[in-house]
Amino acid sequence: MKLNYKRTFFVGLAFLSICAFWQLYDSIIPLILKNTFQIDHTWSGVIMALDNVLALFLLPLFGTLSDKTNTRLGRRTPYILFGTIGAVIFMLLIPVADHLVRPILFFLALMATLLFMSTYRSPAVALMPDLTPKPLRSKANAVINLMGAVGSVISLALIAVLVPKSEKPDYFPIYAIVAGLMLLSVLVLVLTIREKKLAGEVAAM
Repeated sequence: MKLNYKRTFFVGLAFLSICAFWQLYDSIIPLILKNTFQIDHTWSGVIMALDNVLALFLLPLFGTLSDKTNTRLGRRTPYILFGTIGAVIFMLLIPVADHLVRPILFFLALMATLLFMSTYRSPAVALMPDLTPKPLRSKANAVINLMGAVGSVISLALIAVLVPKSEKPDYFPIYAIVAGLMLLSVLVLVLTIREKKLAGEVAAM
């Protein structure tokens, strides 16, 4: 029994998109909070911890919901697709709110983005075990983690190139590129991975 590295690579694209987003989030949001909205370190830390608070409730919720889902696309894919599209729409409003200095729009966009990211994080992580025979999951997990690292490195490289050393940089280009990367990654996953069929084959082994 051999691991299908090509299939695992495509499955890992969901995790790549997640890690690309979180690297961007962790790098840019604190700068916006400090430089645009003049929020001190204490409250900035509270805001940056919101994703962890949401994760406590939403990751188990959507993981359980995806366990019980049965669609033509499978159990996990609908959440990955829907969550990515929603996250991309609202994350693009973040740099707009920063540019216009609209705190209400910024915080609404931020909360909505975190919500949509939470809808597909657990299903994306669960997709690999669903589509990989148990003896091969350790190897597949290594591939998935590598994909996540690639997503983080891509975001870091984009930040280094696209974020100028100025008092008020325009973050929209980097947000647009990372959003495009997320959409492209998930689109390739949906087009190449027939989750329902593959999950049935693995379950029959």
